[in-house]
Amino acid sequence: MTRATDLSEAILARLAAISVANGFHTDIQSVYGFGERKPDRALPPYLLVRIDADEAIKRSCNTAQRMATYSIEGVLSRAAGLQDLQRLHHDILRSLGMGQMPIVSRQRAEWLAEESVEFDPDQNGSTARTLICTLQIHYLEEY
Repeated sequence: MTRATDLSEAILARLAAISVANGFHTDIQSVYGFGERKPDRALPPYLLVRIDADEAIKRSCNTAQRMATYSIEGVLSRAAGLQDLQRLHHDILRSLGMGQMPIVSRQRAEWLAEESVEFDPDQNGSTARTLICTLQIHYLEEY
């Protein structure tokens, strides 16, 4: 496995652990990773996780410092309010160890470089409320 695959698997596993029983505010029903098909009638709350980009920013011999950009879309029912979306955002960051990087292991360095969230306003006829959390994570890959 590569560091990139380790990182992606760790992110999906941590997000799947978001539940009230684990001390979070939200009970996530499902997490759908890159390329996974979400059922048309999936019950919220759920997360859609995709990697938008992964680029080398520094190279030295057989090692590269890379920056992976992940988008995590949180979907709640239409009845959810702004505070519910904000709690879900908080849960996402806590599950990924905000301020407690690394995500994979202490022996392997990765760190959160940037984080932002966009709350989608309720649209006419929409059946859900969403947020999109964008994370840029730096990590070292050996070739």
